[in-house]
Amino acid sequence: MEKVATDIYSFARMREEGFTYVDKTEELYAMASGDAGAQFFMARPRRFGKSLAVSTLKCLFEGRRELFQGLKIEPKWDWSKKWPVLHLDMGSAQTANVSELHRRWRAILANECVRNGIDFRDDENPATAFENVMRDLAARSPDGRMVLLVDEYDKPILGHLMKPDVTEFRDALKAFYSVIKTLEEKQRFTFITGVSKFSKVSIFSDLNNLNDWTMDATTATLFGYTHEEVKERFPGRIHALAEANGLTDAEAFAKIIEWYDGYRFHQSAKFVINPVSLGQCFQKKEFNDYWSNTAVPTFLIDILRKRPLDFSTVGVSEMSLNAYEPDNPQIVTLLYQTGYLTIKDFCQIGASRMYELKFPNLEIENSFLSCVASAYTGKDDVASANYAFEAAKALYAHDPQKFVKALKSFFTDIPYDMTDRQNEQMWQTIVYVVLRSIGVNVNGEVKTHDGRIDMVVDLPNDIYIVEFKLDKPASEAMEQIKGKDYAGKYALSGKRVTLIGISFSAEKRTIVEELVEEL
Repeated sequence: MEKVATDIYSFARMREEGFTYVDKTEELYAMASGDAGAQFFMARPRRFGKSLAVSTLKCLFEGRRELFQGLKIEPKWDWSKKWPVLHLDMGSAQTANVSELHRRWRAILANECVRNGIDFRDDENPATAFENVMRDLAARSPDGRMVLLVDEYDKPILGHLMKPDVTEFRDALKAFYSVIKTLEEKQRFTFITGVSKFSKVSIFSDLNNLNDWTMDATTATLFGYTHEEVKERFPGRIHALAEANGLTDAEAFAKIIEWYDGYRFHQSAKFVINPVSLGQCFQKKEFNDYWSNTAVPTFLIDILRKRPLDFSTVGVSEMSLNAYEPDNPQIVTLLYQTGYLTIKDFCQIGASRMYELKFPNLEIENSFLSCVASAYTGKDDVASANYAFEAAKALYAHDPQKFVKALKSFFTDIPYDMTDRQNEQMWQTIVYVVLRSIGVNVNGEVKTHDGRIDMVVDLPNDIYIVEFKLDKPASEAMEQIKGKDYAGKYALSGKRVTLIGISFSAEKRTIVEELVEEL
């Protein structure tokens, strides 16, 4: 049985203790060889192995050849050369204020000096201390250069998005990381990772030679596991998972795809599986939501509460995906960079690209929408789920009137300050999120030959076509359903088709009228 690591981010420990390592060194060689440049940045969601990649590069440049025996990079690398490595792990640099951040940075630099066996030339300005450490390490190398690895570079600012002090933290990061540009000639190799790409932080505004490989085909599968890698490296685990759940190996792998696959970081790249969630699934031999062990960031929920997003159809330009400003975060970009949405398709017109984003898999959809449903309605998780179950039970029992009644009860206590934009899409989005959060097969903005249906609920025996109107009669919604023949799309489904027109009142903030017809 393969040894699976879910909380080990040390490459040396994985290799020395016999944990299964999925060989990613060929992709790392594409960067580390120097053939494509010397400074690289990659953003990926949490729990995707960024820290392990940084640890692997650290061992590589320190020349620890024994750890790379049998891996793809071992015969290609020049093991006669070694470089001093400055490894800045910013995962512990999330502080309440900038003064504490400065102290934390200096402590990290001091510890790295101890690890490298050099004296720490401290300074009250952490940027100056950073420069001193880089110069002193480079001076120890035969070629006068060192290696810089920065893990989770953006962690100090992530907890301050949507807060008054975000600009102060942004400026602190800009000042600290500007040293990388200043001492560019002292760096043999630089690799920076994080969750987000901030357009105004000097890493991206000042570093002319920085290669951003976040959406590069060369390393699109560097983080995460491809289907082939999982089958090749974990056959025993797949078989044990299958036996524990009464499945064949092929059926178990199909459920792995459903639960943990679906991430894509380049429009033509293979989909990859979340390695940490997969590892926990293997260990517990149970398909479950492991992503939500870490709570959804509060700032994401705060933004969504004010401006509900229609998750059934999310489109975004390539430029928007690349970066955003921390003092003006764009919710779609944030959701993509944090791993809650991923690339499903794209359209290119001339030099411009538009991406279609969706939830990558069942694990993400379940964990995220349950949090969003509570945020949208102002109810706790239990109350929100109870209302949703009542609405879903009515649909499965083919009682559309009771379904609408459940929705009315659901909307009764929605806070008046929940959103700053009230329209038909807002109410449609809330209904979509609530039903989808408990696993109901509901689809929004469904295309037909003559328009888009607001919502379609597709159950084993029933199809419900739902149209929403705000401050307009339900008859107008029904007329639209019939006039554009939305039901025609499902004429051959063999299922009972029911039409539902719903009217919301902006003043009363709930459903005030409905019409139901069964075909």
